[in-house]
Amino acid sequence: MRRLSLAVLSLAPLFWAEPGSAQRMTNEEIRKRLMDDSIASAGDCPCPYSYAWNGRQCANDSVYSKGGRQSVLCYPQDVQWWMIEDFRRRTGL
Repeated sequence: MRRLSLAVLSLAPLFWAEPGSAQRMTNEEIRKRLMDDSIASAGDCPCPYSYAWNGRQCANDSVYSKGGRQSVLCYPQDVQWWMIEDFRRRTGL
């Protein structure tokens, strides 16, 4: 019984915490998430620093280097401030 009481007391602060306070993400965390999502959806050889199936670095054969319609967020500077704001608005974070 004592163990149960201690367990309940140790979890109590979680119930009194402000909603969303633990969920707030920093701009850097959002930037990383946007980059990860972009890279994951780009297919093979998304970024110049990625490696192809044969073990070679993608470099100029990457989606990023080829540009065009399919742009990939490979570097932190590729993520614009409005993308972070849009992410916050869409997710409520």
